Amino acid sequence: MTEPEPSPAAGAHSLRTYRFDELRLQIDHRLQIEPASARAGEYFYTKLIGYLKGSSLIIRLPTSWKGTVPLGEGDTVTVRGFSGRIAYVFASEVLKIRYAPYPYCHLRFPQLIQGKEIRKAVRVSVNIPARVTNLRNGPDIGLEATISNLSVQGVQLDSTLPLGELGDTITVAFRFWIQPNDYEVNFNAAGVIQNIHQDEEANGILHYGIRFQNVRTTESLLLQHFIYENMSGLPLLFAR
Repeated sequence: MTEPEPSPAAGAHSLRTYRFDELRLQIDHRLQIEPASARAGEYFYTKLIGYLKGSSLIIRLPTSWKGTVPLGEGDTVTVRGFSGRIAYVFASEVLKIRYAPYPYCHLRFPQLIQGKEIRKAVRVSVNIPARVTNLRNGPDIGLEATISNLSVQGVQLDSTLPLGELGDTITVAFRFWIQPNDYEVNFNAAGVIQNIHQDEEANGILHYGIRFQNVRTTESLLLQHFIYENMSGLPLLFAR
């Protein structure tokens, strides 16, 4: 069985082999399943519901958008996920599928897990509308901007409007969606304007480098998952 590799990403350490225990996966941990028979770029989301070390992983049986089951017993699958700062991948096989008391299946326990540790400063290119508030303009005045670059530590905001001056503390609010279940995240955080430059070739668009301050742990983890999805070749999740 050929072992897949995690998709390359800027800011990632070199590829290495991990033991299953090192991933510290918990019940309800999110997994991405890519059947070998699937079309290019087709994958499904599911959750880990249990395992017997050395024998099998038990996952919720994924379904396609049509409600059909994309897996069959004996199918080879690629499993990807993100645990802490580790982006990991392994090959497996569908051993058994059961529908009672709920739909689930057994995957062969991974023999080889490959992964990369992702640094916090990894950035991804996005295109997300944002609302910016600067107390200089008043607490109720929000300005429109676009996030073109995103990391756990901050964003690049693009706008034709003056959002503030160097050193100003602003509030950045935006939405994004993560899988599974298309979960909506309303992100709102304070940040400091660290740099400003103008794009002379793009109709005077101003670019603002913002560093977040005091982001809540839950929001930080959700943002980290969103960034991983974008940098690992999954579809970009734009605000809607």
